[in-house]
Amino acid sequence: MNFIKKSVSHVFIGVAACSGVALSGSSFARDIGSASVVNTALHVESRNGVSKGFALIRAGKPAQAVKMFDSVILASEQALTGDARPRLCRSDSAAGQVAAGKVAVSSAVCDAHFGKGFALVDLGRGDLAEAELRRATELAPDNAHFANEYAELFKSRREWQRSYDLFSHAWQIVDKDAKGADASVAARALRGMGYAKIEMGRLDEAQTLFRQSLDYDPANAGAKSELDFIAQKQAIGA
Repeated sequence: MNFIKKSVSHVFIGVAACSGVALSGSSFARDIGSASVVNTALHVESRNGVSKGFALIRAGKPAQAVKMFDSVILASEQALTGDARPRLCRSDSAAGQVAAGKVAVSSAVCDAHFGKGFALVDLGRGDLAEAELRRATELAPDNAHFANEYAELFKSRREWQRSYDLFSHAWQIVDKDAKGADASVAARALRGMGYAKIEMGRLDEAQTLFRQSLDYDPANAGAKSELDFIAQKQAIGA
């Protein structure tokens, strides 16, 4: 799987330290409506823990990375003990407060679930990774990068419709500015949709998707290769 670390860059969030030391709800954050007040020092510490987790993955130590990510997740849940409201990571693109009935959590929690899924794939535990990647998309429903990565898991399993649906979701929520910061994320969603369409035998639709992806990533060799493949299949009437 082609996982790439990308912070969700969330705001107005409460966060627990990644050291594994539980913090009480009062020292963690206080509620204002449905949102939370950031404890800057704790947020920075937790983000550092997530960064260390990804460094461990790059160093070939995924089992240690899982433990690091777990410490971030556990600290957040311990800090919210007794609060049964659904969690939601707030992104910069989300306007206003967290929806009524939900509680804001740190972007580090979202990244920790994503990173844990990443590490579990490296450990050959795709069965366990699925729950972590799904949780990341639930906590950050506006994050197209997470949706793409979750789709990749089903692509690797050859579950084409499920993979397509998740790539399609990523495309629906991504910023579609071809010159914007998320252009590569948009292109990847389109390529994922196109690849699934090839495997489902729908070559014309796949061709349209790969061509569209080049609007966002004009030099992508993979998209061009798939378009050549589709042209060859169409030429022989496959």
